[in-house]
Amino acid sequence: MSSDSDNRPPVLLVTLYDPVEAEIIVARLRSAGIEAIINHEALSWVLPVTIDGVGKQDIMVRPDDLEEARAALTKEE
Repeated sequence: MSSDSDNRPPVLLVTLYDPVEAEIIVARLRSAGIEAIINHEALSWVLPVTIDGVGKQDIMVRPDDLEEARAALTKEE
């Protein structure tokens, strides 16, 4: 997630506990022209559990894209 004009860190859009769902949402965002990344715990790929936050998938976007990303998700649901 690189931008010459925006050096601010990405912000949290949504937290999920299903890595497949997280990949689908990121693909939807990217198809809408919104750059997004998944920040996940490595353990979530080894042990697919959701106890005490283990296995969480944080979808991150640029701060300037946050409102557009929220709109893109609600539009397609």
